[in-house]
Amino acid sequence: MSKSLVITEKPSVARDIVAALGGFREHDGFWESEDLIVTFSVGHIVELLSPEEIDPKYKRWTLDTLPILPEPFELKQKSGASERIRTIKKLLARDDVDTVINACDAGREGELIFREIVSFLKSKKPTQRLWLQSMTRGAVRKGFESLVPGEEFDGLGAAAACRSQSDWLIGLNATRALTRRLKGRKEKTAWSAGRVQTPTLAILVGRELEILAHVSVPYWQLEAKLCADSQEYVGTWFDPAFRSDDAKPEARDDRIFDERRANAMIDAVSGRAGTARETRKPSRETAPPLFDLTSLQREGNRRFGWSARRTLNAAQRCYEMHKVLTYPRTNSRALPNDYRAVVDEILDTFSQAGPYQNEARTLIEQGMQNTKRTFDDSKVSDHFALIPTGKIPGAPLSGDDGRLFDLVARRFLATFFPPAIWTRVERVTEVAEHSFRSRSRTLDEPGWRSVMGQIEQEDQALPPLQPGETEASGVAVDTLDVELHAERTKPAPRISEARLLSLMESAGRQVEDEELAEAMREKGIGTPATRADIIENLIAKGYLARLAKALRPTVKGIRLVDVLNRIHADRLARPDLTGELEFRLSQVERGERSADEFMSEIVDYTKEVVDITVRFDYEDLYKTDPPLGTCPLCERPVYERSWFYRCEEVPDVTAEEDCPFRIWKDKAGRYIDRRTVETLLEKGETGEMEGFTYRDGRTYNAHLSLEDGELQIHAVRGSAGERISDVPEYDVDDKPLDACPMGCGSNVVETPMEFRCEAGLARRAENEDKAKTWAEERKAAGQPLRKYKVPEEEQPCSFVLPRTVCKREMTREDCLKYIEKRETDMFEDFTSRFGRPFAAKLVLKENGRHGFEFQNAGRKRTSRKKTAGKKGTTRRSTKKKTTRKKTARKSTAPTKTVRKKASRKRGAGNASSKRSASRS
Repeated sequence: MSKSLVITEKPSVARDIVAALGGFREHDGFWESEDLIVTFSVGHIVELLSPEEIDPKYKRWTLDTLPILPEPFELKQKSGASERIRTIKKLLARDDVDTVINACDAGREGELIFREIVSFLKSKKPTQRLWLQSMTRGAVRKGFESLVPGEEFDGLGAAAACRSQSDWLIGLNATRALTRRLKGRKEKTAWSAGRVQTPTLAILVGRELEILAHVSVPYWQLEAKLCADSQEYVGTWFDPAFRSDDAKPEARDDRIFDERRANAMIDAVSGRAGTARETRKPSRETAPPLFDLTSLQREGNRRFGWSARRTLNAAQRCYEMHKVLTYPRTNSRALPNDYRAVVDEILDTFSQAGPYQNEARTLIEQGMQNTKRTFDDSKVSDHFALIPTGKIPGAPLSGDDGRLFDLVARRFLATFFPPAIWTRVERVTEVAEHSFRSRSRTLDEPGWRSVMGQIEQEDQALPPLQPGETEASGVAVDTLDVELHAERTKPAPRISEARLLSLMESAGRQVEDEELAEAMREKGIGTPATRADIIENLIAKGYLARLAKALRPTVKGIRLVDVLNRIHADRLARPDLTGELEFRLSQVERGERSADEFMSEIVDYTKEVVDITVRFDYEDLYKTDPPLGTCPLCERPVYERSWFYRCEEVPDVTAEEDCPFRIWKDKAGRYIDRRTVETLLEKGETGEMEGFTYRDGRTYNAHLSLEDGELQIHAVRGSAGERISDVPEYDVDDKPLDACPMGCGSNVVETPMEFRCEAGLARRAENEDKAKTWAEERKAAGQPLRKYKVPEEEQPCSFVLPRTVCKREMTREDCLKYIEKRETDMFEDFTSRFGRPFAAKLVLKENGRHGFEFQNAGRKRTSRKKTAGKKGTTRRSTKKKTTRKKTARKSTAPTKTVRKKASRKRGAGNASSKRSASRS
């Protein structure tokens, strides 16, 4: 009897399919029934060849070997994937297997994983596609009843291959070229660039440069306390004749930039009577549409401060593990027209019991609104909107998974509720020919907001002035008090992750109109499935730092974009051009453009980027920029260079004779921009500036000054603020979990970042107090300070489990199992520091910390033990030889002192030759 081989993207999906269909026997690495064999990949188990595998000459990163243009692209198995490859190859070769079913994730990346495996193993057997919208048993069975021929997804497969190959070409060639041109001698990391990550970085750098260039200007606002018929309210002065088109960027209709004028206004209106008129208008606020992934990530960032990756991980667990949500990596916010019956079933389930019972019953009894907008085939792509499956989890979900499911479930219900009705009031009070504005809005009917728990009111309620009196006559008003508030203009805020996701959708354009944003989606940067990884990669590569909800470019990130802009590498740094490439990829997916045509454009693009990067001259980068001021040491004009600002170079001057004045662009983690240098050269000091960073990651404000030509930082006391950190904090459940597994007799409790032994926490706090007291006593006694050594008998219990391990949240349930069994389940969604997913279980070690046990770890360990002796001997032998060689070289190398002097000479006068200029 012929059989079909089913290949899933992850082991957990394979197990879910086996459980849903039934009738399987488990074997080593696969399951088999009468008509199906189910096996699995572990994400990408094959990949494109690296350059050095294509040709050994590419092993060294040299400019003369660029661009690297493989023809054709070839695949290899990834490290550690040999067992998976062997199993799938063996199953593919079976005579009774006549069809291969692609059960990888229903999207571009899942299509690529499957097709790469089949191509690498040179299978010619026909394929079918399983396209699942949810992972419930009913959805899995229905999916197998409606399999689609694999060739119907050839466009998606071609687009996936084009995306993979174009990222390889552009990213690898641009990274090698930029690294060779920009990397300093002490740098260990590459200057990574890419088709999608670099224009994303450019969006953030553009905003950061606006912030750094902002000059704060003082202004005043006038606020009056007014009274009409015993009703007190507050009004803010404004200019009714103000026109933003004719004003300076910092001007607003309620800002006064002349303090004397503001004081004169106070004298004019104090104690004077006036008249007030108002307009009261009802306002309908329609329920928001259903979530797609990007809008869910934006809401997760706004509400909870979550990163896009954290939101996606929770959504993926709710889809795969808990099966309570539909496929999350979707860009649709509507449902198919024939999905009405499914929605009715979900509402019926919710109405039986649980936290959404009342809302679901209301919709069943009163009917659903907004159905024409919600059920629309024209707005559904490969996947429909993200909604609940109707499955009720056996136990309430906790942690991120519980909060995310609640958010999606409530948005699902709210979408069908009536609009929220507001009364908006705008009141204008005229006093001595000056206008004061008061605004408020009152929620009359909560509508959909009651479902979301977003019942908001304005701070200032404005009851009607005098019911029945005409607006034309106005109402008499007394001025009780007038206050003048001194303010300063502020730069635009840094871009939050929620805002960046919107800008990536619109390729960097500021788009507020919902319909226009919808039309531009195909020309956005990246896809809903990849945007979280793009942001995380920029952070991992040192280009971005996360500061609370905002993203802040590092000095390295700013320098990269600055250089790309100056050498006119527009194709790599402009979001709109990258958006065009994404649009052409979607054309390949729809069959409107051939893959060969797309890749031909990418090859030209790659050649252009490499040519520009290789050929630019450092001396030309800042050639047209005017001087910033006069050098305080030699009085020559100061110019910008790549790494620093320095005075004008003098030809044929030795290092000792050259002026040593330098202002480096990187100062305590803050980029020193041109405006700051101009201020320093003119005044010798700056005002208070934000964005400096202590070594522990805390940011602080400081003043800069020039003292004898040296740049000094003066931290502002008490200004330490947010910590730059990528480790999230979680809500705390005060209820203890279980007894500490280390046998100390205490319980394990939650903290915002860890699960810890309660006694251990208390002992640690005691030790910190003792260490502080000990240090104070030594200081008072004039003794040298040393680190306080905790006595052995006072050491705290060592049990600790971080609540985030390799980008994955460890839930309360995970920790309970870890405590009970001293290990967790096998998790497939860990992420390495290189951004690669991996599967492992956590095991409790004797020291109270966690370790990793990987899939098939026992077999691998046995293999290592067999060869350990030989390898160890070889390694030691090689090490000794290397040491002898290094020792021999040392005897002819300059001494440490000589090297330091030479280094100083190079630093002092590194612009007197072309080679030196390139180092700057």
